[in-house]
Amino acid sequence: MKLPIIQTKLRIPVVKDEFIRRAKLTRKMKKIPEHPLTIIHSGAGFGKSTALALFMRDEKIAGCWYSISSMDDDILPFLSYIIHSIRGCVPDFGQEIAAYIETMDRYIREEDISYLCSLFINEVLEVNDDITLILDDYHQIEHSYTINSWIEKLLEHIPANLHLVISSRSRPSWKRLTKMRVNGQLIEISREDLVLTIDEMELLLSDLYSLEVEPAHLQMIYQLTEGWIIALCMIAQQIPLTGDISALVEHSSYSLQDLFDYLVMEVFSKQPPMIQQFLEQTSILDVIEEELCDEVIGIVGASSMLEQLKERNLFIQKIGRNHYRYHALFKEFLENAFKKNNPHNYSALHEKCARFYEKRLMWEEALYHYKKIKHFKAMASILQEHGSNMLEGGKLKSLSDQLMFIPVSELDSYYHLWFLKAEVHRYRSQYQEAEECYERTFIAAKKRNDFLEMSKALEGKAKIYLDTIQPHHAEKLLYEAIEAREKSISSEEEKVKLYYLLAENLLNSGKAFHAEKWLKKAKEASTALLDVNIEARLYLRTGRFEEAKKFLFSQKEKLSTKNSSALPKSHRETDLILSLIEAFTGEGIKAKELAQASIQQGISLRAPFVEACGWIRMGHAVQILNKYESDLAEQCYNTALDIMGNLNVDRGKAEPLMGLCILYGTRGEYERAMEAGTKALQETEKVQDIWLSALISLCMGITCIYNERINKGLYYLEKTRGLFVQCEDRYGQMISNFWLAYIYFTEKDQEWFRVTMDTFLAMVQIDDFEFFFHKVSVYSPRDLQLVVPMLIECAKENIQSSYAVKILHDMGVTGLDSHPGYSITVQTLGQFKVWLGEKEVGEKNWQREKGKELFQLFLTMNELISKEEILQILWPSQDKKSADRDFKVALNSLHHVLEPMRKARAAPFFIIREGMFYGLNPHAKIELDTTQFQEWIQNGLRESSHEKVISVLEKGLKLYHGEYLPERRYDDWCISKRESMLVYFLRGAEKMAQFMVRKENYDQAIYWCEKILKRDRTWEEAYRLLMYCYYRKNNRPQAMRWYQKCQVVLEEELGVTPLEPTKQMYNMIIESENYINQIEQP
Repeated sequence: MKLPIIQTKLRIPVVKDEFIRRAKLTRKMKKIPEHPLTIIHSGAGFGKSTALALFMRDEKIAGCWYSISSMDDDILPFLSYIIHSIRGCVPDFGQEIAAYIETMDRYIREEDISYLCSLFINEVLEVNDDITLILDDYHQIEHSYTINSWIEKLLEHIPANLHLVISSRSRPSWKRLTKMRVNGQLIEISREDLVLTIDEMELLLSDLYSLEVEPAHLQMIYQLTEGWIIALCMIAQQIPLTGDISALVEHSSYSLQDLFDYLVMEVFSKQPPMIQQFLEQTSILDVIEEELCDEVIGIVGASSMLEQLKERNLFIQKIGRNHYRYHALFKEFLENAFKKNNPHNYSALHEKCARFYEKRLMWEEALYHYKKIKHFKAMASILQEHGSNMLEGGKLKSLSDQLMFIPVSELDSYYHLWFLKAEVHRYRSQYQEAEECYERTFIAAKKRNDFLEMSKALEGKAKIYLDTIQPHHAEKLLYEAIEAREKSISSEEEKVKLYYLLAENLLNSGKAFHAEKWLKKAKEASTALLDVNIEARLYLRTGRFEEAKKFLFSQKEKLSTKNSSALPKSHRETDLILSLIEAFTGEGIKAKELAQASIQQGISLRAPFVEACGWIRMGHAVQILNKYESDLAEQCYNTALDIMGNLNVDRGKAEPLMGLCILYGTRGEYERAMEAGTKALQETEKVQDIWLSALISLCMGITCIYNERINKGLYYLEKTRGLFVQCEDRYGQMISNFWLAYIYFTEKDQEWFRVTMDTFLAMVQIDDFEFFFHKVSVYSPRDLQLVVPMLIECAKENIQSSYAVKILHDMGVTGLDSHPGYSITVQTLGQFKVWLGEKEVGEKNWQREKGKELFQLFLTMNELISKEEILQILWPSQDKKSADRDFKVALNSLHHVLEPMRKARAAPFFIIREGMFYGLNPHAKIELDTTQFQEWIQNGLRESSHEKVISVLEKGLKLYHGEYLPERRYDDWCISKRESMLVYFLRGAEKMAQFMVRKENYDQAIYWCEKILKRDRTWEEAYRLLMYCYYRKNNRPQAMRWYQKCQVVLEEELGVTPLEPTKQMYNMIIESENYINQIEQP
């Protein structure tokens, strides 16, 4: 989307040479090139823009100026202006970001904001010189979410060569401002810095207005104006006309605003009638230019008059070669006076302005002028014709604001506006309000026999139920919409839209075959693309995941080049569908990233239904990524339930309840799981969504298996399989057959095991579902080792035996006659815990303490150990015969704990013997927390990216619950491992603290330093970081106390003094007091 640029907005305002320079303000402004951010904020009329323009000129700073207008409250025009502003100093700046902007649509997602910010930062970094960017009148767009979000992201990673200056009537509420101020990265210039002193007032009157004022009068002016520049300028305008200022005494009790109104009236009334008329008439214009004055006001050669006004200091500013604007307060006064004194002419001129913009197809500018004079009929007429373009362009807020202004009587006359109002509500997930507005559209259209609008209203109502997946309610409305559309005079494209929707509704009902027929019919009738991802959802609901992904990625590519609408699509958002596919196929990390993007998208689009769906998909992703984060998954589902509750969309609760069902089920909370599943089923069966009902039923069946309710599990799974057959979902059928086969395997029902397992393996091969064996997904076993004994049985019993052997080989399991069907998970840090699959080994299960110690020895050594060495380590004081006997008892006890269901005389799996050597089976899957901990910390220590370092180290440090095998604290055989794990923790925590300091998150840095010193009192870097953190938090006494503690500890423990860098840190803190006192002096 190529956006027009008004060059006058990029010109530094022209200021007279005679304007006074103010030493205190200049001193503060001279620090602008040394700081990343400067904020100048005060009310109107305090000279913010003038002071900035003077400073830039006097200091010869090649600043990049951008005067913001209220029309720039969208990120794309805002960024386009910034790019062109910087090009004034760096001609080739921003080519990549500008090209990217041209390909974008008007409505921006959160990930787009991040990408745009990254592009901008990279472009700035490529510039060798410093860039000073001034954003004047920022208050005009301070309500814009996307712009504020972009600036917040910019401030987080602002390049060293960029100096951002914000001038605004109010202080921005960005989160980073407090940190930036504390860290000396922010200059703040407020009203107190901008008000004039009495001496400065005297200088201004003398130099700019050539006026000599007596000290007593000057004191009176100062008391009246309180140093407000614009009020002083008004008085300066009046003095030559009246000869004295005695009249001011009568107004000494006025408020500043009243005083201003009085003064401007005095100045205005002294102008010649022709000038007064010109001032009033041009006050309705934001930017005054000759063509507008000529065509709208009827004044030829207006530029000469505008130049004269500027020379006379009549609060007009030149912003380009032939473009001017009034000071905001002066403009407001003139326009109010014009409206009050000459209402007829005021309305007529606004109307002429509106028509001027209509001729140029500038609809929003035209609406602005019609709105000023409350010409509702004209506004309604424009919106009737062009409101749909605003809607499709994603300008929901702008459209909503215009529609709210129009009275009901006009909405009834231009009843398409009710439809637009309904669409805005629906896109914002305000479904009740949307339905009411669709109904009003339908009633008004029916009175006029407008079948097309009737059809659109019915279609809109149906879309509410399509958005919330309630096919039973949508079906009747869609058929009524089709009937009305066939009676209307409408294009084939309009009819085809309804075919797409009908196909989607059939899909939501679980009728995939019929849905595909209607989809084919729609595609044959029209080549137009309906951007609701129906085809992808059809593939999803029938288990054709690769086709779905291919379609979605191709759509993303097509739509990115078409300036397509970015309106919310409810549950059909591309990233939401992709996230679900990734969760179904075991790609947890991808599923999580897509879910996060969807949450941000829902927030930025103000579409809570989309946000809620994002939280649901996040729950699925977290659940399969890390079994230790089940609480986080539960939070995600509950967040989604809260949002759906607030929206009054009970149907939307089905999927999060389903997620909770399987989550609770795998945690062993059977009653909670079944309660959640039952509630979810009630919602889907109510609206006849067979596919989701099948998935919920599947979760309930899996829950029953994990909680040993086999008969009940069999009932749910057989029901599930039937539903998936009805839906024609091959993936669902495959999963159902697997779990049924598992039940028959554990129940030793060989006949039905053969049937279901054969079907399962055949479907895996035909439909390319082999990921099921290698990646944990939403409906797969949480422990994939559960599949191994089933595959071994298939190989033995000739059930797809060659394929079973291949899969076993791919899983790294070969040549086994038996397998326990689970992996072992071990926690050794802080507390010793063991899980067999999903079941924790209770303390009572360890009948022999030496059996546990033997297992801990095997885990620590991580290699086969000779029997003789084992006896020396664990039974050093016993004779060989007694030690040998106790070893056999401990070993048998360990076998029984790890494999309680092992058949008599069957070879143990987890602990093996090779000759006289014993240890862990290298083919067994044993997950050790130390392995994961060490891997995460090593990755974090190698990583250099700030965000990646923190993310990776957090994962690792979270696993360090305490020292290695604390119950073996005094055993020599684990000392080396314990010390190694401690050093990894200390190094990881140190790097985490260092990066927190770089991010200026001093509280978190302090937290990690204290954690370090709790484990090792002599870790000197922790003391240095603590000293620095407290120093930056302006708590010098605490910083010095940490140095003193460091001295004492190092002397006591090691007999040494602190290192030179620590002493230097201490000296810097001591010397800083004088420096602070200096910079705080005015």
